[in-house]
Amino acid sequence: MSDNQDVGARVESIVADRLRVGQEALNDETRFDGEALNAESLDMVEVAEAVEADIGVHVPDEDLEEIETVGDLRSYVVERA
Repeated sequence: MSDNQDVGARVESIVADRLRVGQEALNDETRFDGEALNAESLDMVEVAEAVEADIGVHVPDEDLEEIETVGDLRSYVVERA
């Protein structure tokens, strides 16, 4: 597995863990505010904090507000990892 794939998989694992859903329910088009995840702003802050703790990529609040899907978050983190 390449580094980018590993980082992407870790992002997906963090999202699944923090939002208490199975990883099989996630794909790049899964919306954080959609029915599958129904994430609130506090949930997103917890996801961002976990990403920083596990992967070392800080996601500022202003960037977090622009992230709408799991794929958006994965791309953001992979680009900065």
